[in-house]
This record gives sequence, C-alpha cells and structure tokens, in this order.
Amino acid sequence: MKAEVAERFTREFGGAVRDVVKVKAWNVTPSLGTVLQLDQPKGGAAFVWLPYPADGEAIPDIALQYPGESGRHSNTYPSPGLGRGLPALKLTIRTRDELEQTVKYIRAMKAKLPLPDVKASEENAKDATACVVDVGAMPAVVEPKPRREAISRTVQREVWQRDGGRCVECSTKEKLCFDHIVPFSRGGSNTVRNLQLLCERCNLSKGNRI
Repeated sequence: MKAEVAERFTREFGGAVRDVVKVKAWNVTPSLGTVLQLDQPKGGAAFVWLPYPADGEAIPDIALQYPGESGRHSNTYPSPGLGRGLPALKLTIRTRDELEQTVKYIRAMKAKLPLPDVKASEENAKDATACVVDVGAMPAVVEPKPRREAISRTVQREVWQRDGGRCVECSTKEKLCFDHIVPFSRGGSNTVRNLQLLCERCNLSKGNRI
C-alpha cells in the first residue's frame, strides 16, 4: 500500500519534496503538507500524516489524533502545517478506497472547502473483524490508578476488532495489552483512536513514548 500511496500522491500533488529512508513528503500548498511514513507500519497498510483540521471539521475514521504537545515522527516536522508543537492526524490506509477518500479529503483542505467524511472501507472493516472475537480471550485491563478511568468494555471490543486481535507492531497474538498511543500521563484518552493492541514486549519497549 505504501507504493500505491506514493504513486497516487505523486500524480495528484506532483513530485515529493522530500524522499528519504523513512518518509516521502509533498507540499500541497505553502501551508499544507502531507507525509507518507515508510519505516512503519509493517504489513500492507500505510501511515499518512496531515495537519489537524479547523475546529468543527470532519476527522477521518481512519485517523489517530496527535495533540500539539505530543511527540510524533520527527520527519514530519519540516512539512507545512506539521511543525513541532502543532496537532496532527495520522491516517492508517489499508485499501484503495481509503486512499481515494484521503485524496478527496486533502483536495478539500487545499481548496478550504468543508471536509468530507473518510470512512473505513468495507474491505478494511472485514479484515479488521476477520477473527472471531472471543471476549474471554481479551486481555484484562490493569486496575486503574487514582483519577485514571478504566477503559470501557465497548472500547476494548472495538480496538480488539479493529486490530484483529494482534499486536500492531509484531503481529503476535500472545500476551496482548491495550496501549495508549498518547500516554495517559501526557493527556491521552481512553478512546478507540488513542488505543492500540501491543504485546508485552512491544509495550515495554515503547515505555512512555508516543
């Protein structure tokens, strides 16, 4: 999928202004950039970074929201609208339909028009729910510390289904846990967009990083 995104973005936005080992980047306008991450994720998906839209505008269903104070991929910082300290979106594209929806979303950003909805495609939804969800097999949530809310079972189920019951980093099904992408200690929430499945090893290697 990374190669398809790169080819489609080049046709739509011209040649990449940065093409390094970890990212390809396009300047859509002087204030709007988009970045394709090349070093992650493993498998057939692609991460695409975009500036955070204006208040009240649609957020893609396939996007994770990164607040301005959170750390993120440092190679995104040179792109317009993605500088250090600015909030950002990271879209996970798995299908051509999601890619085309993303292109339409960026076109609307460029034209400063109302942003369209970007929905997870049916193909992607089927892939995410391909495993039979055995609630009993889902990892238990660690007892929350004072002032820390527990992750609801509904949110757990959605994250489990979306990630296919596997670690998003190494794809193992062993010793899984629910990980906050933006750590709770840094203001991260217990929302589906801010949670992912990691195995104990990948979770420990991440620590308190984002």
